[in-house]
Amino acid sequence: MADPATPQFMTQAEFSRRRGVSKKTVTDWKQKDLLKFNDAGLVDVEASEWELDQRPTVYRGGVAHRPIRAVVKDEPDPREKPASPKPKAAPPPPASPPPTARPSDGDDEEEDYDPDDPDLKTPQAIRRKENFLGLQRKQDYEVKQGRLVDHGAAEKLFFDTARDYRDAWAAWPSRIATIMADELGIDARTLTTVLTAHVQQHLEQLGDPEATLPQP
Repeated sequence: MADPATPQFMTQAEFSRRRGVSKKTVTDWKQKDLLKFNDAGLVDVEASEWELDQRPTVYRGGVAHRPIRAVVKDEPDPREKPASPKPKAAPPPPASPPPTARPSDGDDEEEDYDPDDPDLKTPQAIRRKENFLGLQRKQDYEVKQGRLVDHGAAEKLFFDTARDYRDAWAAWPSRIATIMADELGIDARTLTTVLTAHVQQHLEQLGDPEATLPQP
């Protein structure tokens, strides 16, 4: 019977830690149909350990954690004549001690890999180097394809364009006031003063432009 403190379902990684084996071993059990899963894809702990414990105590891949469980038989029909008692079977031999820790097969290194660690092991450092080289080549390719641009150049272009528009708006009243005054039949200097005041007020309300470019 399962330990009440043990969850009924858990992930393959949690089940591997519970059994004291690597994730590769758990994957092998899954391929051999020794693990049982629920609809959510989680390992059914009780059913899976039942299947695993049906193996011999010592088998070709390791040592079972517990002796083989006896299959529970149905209760006999009381109306049937009881069979003659059979001699009790000898108790099963004690379980062999758990195997010593084996060298990591790479799964643990996969979980502990941190690309920002300044003191990586040689295989992980080589992997990080290859990853970064691949990213750099990908970035160079996207720049040549026109998908990426220089962040500083794009920001400068944005502010230069905004400044040109602002200067054009500031100079617009003096250029258009005379034409508008002739069409309306009013004094050009008065119209220039009014237009300039309203345009300056509008530019002050807009404020300085802000570039919201994503950081590289």
